[in-house]
Amino acid sequence: MDEEILLSPTEYKYAPLQGLHSVRLLTLHPAASYETPIRISLREVSLDASVEFAALSYTWTTIGGDCSLSKCVECDGAIIKTTANCDAALRRIRHVEIFSNFWIDAICINQSNDDEKSLQIPLMRQIYRKALWVPSWIGEASCTLDEETSRPITDLGMEFLHNFAIELQGSKDSGQNPRHGTLYQEVVREHKAFWYCGVAAFSPSVRGLWEILHRPWWKRLWVVQEVSLARSLVLICGSKAVTFDKVEMVIDGLVRKHPGKSDDEYEFCANFVCSAISHFAMRDFVKRTQLQSDCTSGNGGPGQKAIRILDSTRNLCATDPRDKIYGIQGFFGDPQSDPENIFPAADYSKTAADVYADVARTIIIKTKTLDVLTTCYGFVRTVPDLPSWAPSWNHTPLEYFSVAGFKASNNSYVVYEASGDNQILKLKGKRVDVVKHVPDIPRTLEYNHLECTRLWRQWTDLAFSLQSYPTGENITDVLLHTLCWDNNTVFERLAPGEYRKNFEAWLNILQSSNPLEAVAKDLFEDEMAYSYAHRAEFLIWGRCLSTTVNSHLALVPMSASTDDQIVVLSGGKLPFVLRATGSTFKIIGPCYMHGIMDGEAFPKEEAAEDLESFTLR
Repeated sequence: MDEEILLSPTEYKYAPLQGLHSVRLLTLHPAASYETPIRISLREVSLDASVEFAALSYTWTTIGGDCSLSKCVECDGAIIKTTANCDAALRRIRHVEIFSNFWIDAICINQSNDDEKSLQIPLMRQIYRKALWVPSWIGEASCTLDEETSRPITDLGMEFLHNFAIELQGSKDSGQNPRHGTLYQEVVREHKAFWYCGVAAFSPSVRGLWEILHRPWWKRLWVVQEVSLARSLVLICGSKAVTFDKVEMVIDGLVRKHPGKSDDEYEFCANFVCSAISHFAMRDFVKRTQLQSDCTSGNGGPGQKAIRILDSTRNLCATDPRDKIYGIQGFFGDPQSDPENIFPAADYSKTAADVYADVARTIIIKTKTLDVLTTCYGFVRTVPDLPSWAPSWNHTPLEYFSVAGFKASNNSYVVYEASGDNQILKLKGKRVDVVKHVPDIPRTLEYNHLECTRLWRQWTDLAFSLQSYPTGENITDVLLHTLCWDNNTVFERLAPGEYRKNFEAWLNILQSSNPLEAVAKDLFEDEMAYSYAHRAEFLIWGRCLSTTVNSHLALVPMSASTDDQIVVLSGGKLPFVLRATGSTFKIIGPCYMHGIMDGEAFPKEEAAEDLESFTLR
């Protein structure tokens, strides 16, 4: 039979689904060995009926980046082509003797039918909530072997994860500080060496854990929805499996601020779990809210939950940019009954630009704030024809600070004017300054320590060229707050005196007469200076320091130029750099301008009729 299929394959023909709540379930036939060819059957069932099944969570792409339909699965005498990673997952989850039911998107949805996809996507919330369990396949075991045992390091990592979770649970139950645990210390012991040596600084078990937590599966957008909605999850890597509650325990144990945990240790731990943090945060969010909004009361109305989820999933990947919107709709109920569901129905006939613009406009109108615009940068346009005021949700934002701590427009509400043009957004605000001088854009965006040091020297020279500052503050103090966006490593506004000694050490080294290479080395090796250098390093990419006509310092997007306007828009927590293009403006991006971040340039009594109208395109 297998030879006949390989010689003369017949493509499986999907029959149209008959019911509005219908899905196809895949029955996976048992096999005696991993190598046995895969056989399945498909049948239509209603989600309203009592039916038992599991729903697979996986990524179409292999670890090596292969997403081609290179494998064949026999389905009712015909062939369905699938990816190598899906094929591997099917081989790992099938039983030796028992037929088992699964829902797997690549096979159970006719991927060549956009109309069917548009109808099936709203059902994914129900599918993953109804599934008895969700096997989460992150790929085969690592090809990297431990030199001592010759075992894949991911096998060691899965065992380490299991034992680490038990250690953390024991610390929690006994009220002990988890930082004192043996396995916790094994993870963080080389946290400083990691920044220079990478994963080579770790033991084989910790290196295996790192690889597990940084597999491509964690970067797939659809996975967040699947993980967050599932009742029971099991993480599977090769032949090893661990329940997801242990994964959650490890992530929580690493990112939590325990007594004695320094900022650099906290930052290392956050980096260690960065790929998995979105899944952890969203699963925790769903647990606490039971998929009901807790964001409307006192937080600007419907739309805040949408912003939170969109921001939490910004770093995740979707092949189709429209899925950055459609792929999170499972977190919301029916639009008729859930006021937080402000999203358009999935419609693959619309362009990504139209979908993104529709969502951005709706969020602005619903929340009456401009929080959604704070990740708009003029030089980040990853979607054709996207208006400058619509975020590129398929691109990683440049934020390394908390927007919530600022109130440039004095907690005012948006003043929105309808335009009838999907490409235009009309808002009101107040011009507060004009960009005067912006240093040359660096020739490279690969900011190693040497390049950071070169830019900082250039920027400090520019800052100290000011004779005085409009607020009366010392230029040194202004520079301290500006270069780190007035936020510390846990994204809170700086407390009085915070970073003072670190900044002074940083500035003394930076302004020394030593060669640039020696200064760069000292900035990142001196313990006192390193704390500020490492914080400011996060803000340097995509931005530059500028002066303004009114002698302010402003950290602006790197695409800003002389004569760009600095505007506080009503409803905005941050000021924005706008560029006039005829009678309209483009958003270049948000900026930090010391002295206006708490509403000093936007009086509370400012009446809407006294504000200027800005037409953004």
